[in-house]
Amino acid sequence: MTADALPRERRDLLERGLAKLALDPYHELTAHIGTHEDNRKAQVAPGLLIEYVVARGLIVVMAVEVFDDVLLDD
Repeated sequence: MTADALPRERRDLLERGLAKLALDPYHELTAHIGTHEDNRKAQVAPGLLIEYVVARGLIVVMAVEVFDDVLLDD
């Protein structure tokens, strides 16, 4: 699935989250993956988790995980 395949509302949330992340890719609410500080993950919006790499001032998104199903229902 690509970002274009997301419903418009979800795609807007993803884009807003990425825009905020671009201002500070090492934000305190992000976490590094493994031993390298530049390999990171962040929940950019409810139900949207990304894994990304910071390389030479660029953010390269490696994966977007979409969570719609939960174990507990309200």
